[in-house]
Amino acid sequence: MTTTDELARRQTVFREVNENIASLTNLLSETDCQLFICECSDTACAESLEVTAEEYETVRASGARFLVKPGHQQASVERVVEGNGRFLVVEKIGQAAEIAQADYPRHK
Repeated sequence: MTTTDELARRQTVFREVNENIASLTNLLSETDCQLFICECSDTACAESLEVTAEEYETVRASGARFLVKPGHQQASVERVVEGNGRFLVVEKIGQAAEIAQADYPRHK
């Protein structure tokens, strides 16, 4: 059985990968959609998401929020706060939120 800690830490790793993608592609200067990886807690997931620079930065404004493919959310550790046909934005809750905030690369 996977613990809350493990689920949250998996997602923080995927978020860090996307932060590196954003940095390498100069996301802040782009206006079109960029491809990012799903930040769900499934280590076997390799789904891609199309996200605009504005959408990406809106999600990254909170260290507890992640981009996931619809259907990849985990109700036990997060809640859906918004979404569209391309992706969902989930926000960690409880202990998972604390882990996500502590591992947030933009606050380091």
